[in-house]
Amino acid sequence: MGRVWKHAIVGGGVVGEWHARVLRDLPSTELVAVCDIDVPKATKHLEKNNLAHVPIFSDLRQMLDKCDAEVIHICTPSGDHLDPALLSMDAGRHVICEKPIEITPERVDVMIDRASKRNVKLAGIFQNRWNRANAAIKKAADDGKFGRITYGGCHTPWFRTDQYYRDGGWRGTWKLDGGGAIMNQSVHAVDLIQWIVGPIKQVSAYASSLIHPEIEVEDTLVASVQFESGAYGVIMGATSMWPGSSVRIEVGGAKGTAVSENSLKFWRFQDESEQASTEQIERVNGATRFETTGGGSNPLDVPTQMHMDNVSAILEAWESGSEAPTHGPEARKAVAIIKALYDSAKKGGVPVRV
Repeated sequence: MGRVWKHAIVGGGVVGEWHARVLRDLPSTELVAVCDIDVPKATKHLEKNNLAHVPIFSDLRQMLDKCDAEVIHICTPSGDHLDPALLSMDAGRHVICEKPIEITPERVDVMIDRASKRNVKLAGIFQNRWNRANAAIKKAADDGKFGRITYGGCHTPWFRTDQYYRDGGWRGTWKLDGGGAIMNQSVHAVDLIQWIVGPIKQVSAYASSLIHPEIEVEDTLVASVQFESGAYGVIMGATSMWPGSSVRIEVGGAKGTAVSENSLKFWRFQDESEQASTEQIERVNGATRFETTGGGSNPLDVPTQMHMDNVSAILEAWESGSEAPTHGPEARKAVAIIKALYDSAKKGGVPVRV
């Protein structure tokens, strides 16, 4: 990047701290302000990351009036993305919004429309697209290496405690979490499978809370999927599977199959020239081989390198005058799929078009 971008963060909690760390370490970026109603919490997170000099505001309008940030990062609870995003765009600022970009397609549409009217940029965070194993599978699909794709599946077998849902008061609610294991935890995998295999046409889902009696939403959802291409698939997401393990992305077709679980686990193609050697697979996995489950068992245990790659790609696109890879309409796709999943589950598995 050839210029310095000035950024501010709305929401100084765990995810806001991740963004602060990214902006601290990413070249050509400067964090100039943070907004959070809990100033002591935000102060603690900034101090921990050697960012104590960054001013903290408890009111967003005041921050927008007083700081010169060009880009506002929205890191508030999922169902509270719309209002701060609109305020920021009305103030002429670009917006980078954490996942899910909002909790219904209709609310996302309001954000997309406002960005267009104010002539500012809007982008979401889907950092797992920058996992090298997932990117390799995407490229293989784009290059036709699978032949006709017949199956695409995403599995998020995670675990969360009851205390996780109690903390903060918003998790596990329809109003602010927008759903449960699928909307909060599995949205990344839902985005990946539609990104790799293509648009999803129809879903049939079953969901409920099986081990978390205090939450309004699901801790387990399983769905069958039909893609626009005619391929079939499965979406599974849970916070009910102790101890929690890595997200699994599986794509297969007439000429090959590939599987990622943070790193590349399986890579076989009918055409021997497409086969990857052990050395090549190790090279793909080098930057993304985690000793953890990437959030599967601990929501705090998420490497920030891919967040950095995602933010960097957004800024590079904007600097070149183009839309970000995860711009508003692209970030909307996973939300629309999840809405269809919930609509189907509420009707006892009745097929629902996306």
